[in-house]
Amino acid sequence: MKTKKITTLLFSILAIFILVISCSESSDSSYESSNSGSGSSSGSNSNCPTKTCADFSSQAQAQATYNSNKSCYKNLDSDGDGKACENLK
Repeated sequence: MKTKKITTLLFSILAIFILVISCSESSDSSYESSNSGSGSSSGSNSNCPTKTCADFSSQAQAQATYNSNKSCYKNLDSDGDGKACENLK
């Protein structure tokens, strides 16, 4: 009888633990999706395509991409002055 109670207790604790983990993961992903495209510059956005200055043939192209979503393409502006890929002509 005591073993049955311990087993039931362990399964209950395990179920609660799984539920807590599941809920925390789903709330994290909903937070990310609700903030995507919001212009927030904190953290990285996994929905952003990876672009580097080598992907552009001119500074104007890089600047247009950077201006389209500054939080996604912040790596194009290495010194943070608002001008993307300053090494390109």
